[in-house]
Amino acid sequence: MGQVFHVDQKNPSDEIVNHAASVLREGGIVLLPTDTVYGLCSVVSDRVATGAQELFDIKKREPGISIPVLVSKPTDLYVAGREIPEYAKKLADTFWPGPLTIVVKASDRVKPEFRRKEDDSIALRCADSELVHKLILAAGKPLFATSANTHQMPAPARFEDVEQRIIDAADCVLNGGDTTEGVSSTIVVCTGEEPYLTREGTITEAQIKEALAS
Repeated sequence: MGQVFHVDQKNPSDEIVNHAASVLREGGIVLLPTDTVYGLCSVVSDRVATGAQELFDIKKREPGISIPVLVSKPTDLYVAGREIPEYAKKLADTFWPGPLTIVVKASDRVKPEFRRKEDDSIALRCADSELVHKLILAAGKPLFATSANTHQMPAPARFEDVEQRIIDAADCVLNGGDTTEGVSSTIVVCTGEEPYLTREGTITEAQIKEALAS
């Protein structure tokens, strides 16, 4: 287990952010609060290729299900994605940064092993979290991010709810208390002519429809 740091999610210290970023750049795993739930993160890098696989191992999850990627700004949708529908851009403009995960076709920059096999897609999110934003900038790369729980178990909204084995598996642990949203993000698949919702979080299906109709 890495050292546990107490962190202010809205105003994280540069010292803690830089330490966590250093762990990520070296191929390590960081446990941290996002705006939705606690997550396990590794850096997206051609040089560090084992991070995503290690996240699968910690979660006890089979490979082949793509791990969401946290990006720093809405325009990153076009870096990791391709053939982006206009409605997906509208959703990003409306809800990012925020608790919405947008699934799009993966660009050539995304390694095949990190794509969803069924439709060659990738899940992207721009979190409404100063801690996450600063960490991405300090690491210099987007982050693979998955909820900090055993696969199919509840995602923890509080540090106290994170399994001890998950904490022990991380190379750096950031304890930020309770998360803002407390539930996993809403997921909208945007790989075809029409979007469809696969998980509803604090952003509801009605809000999605309203945003697309405006």
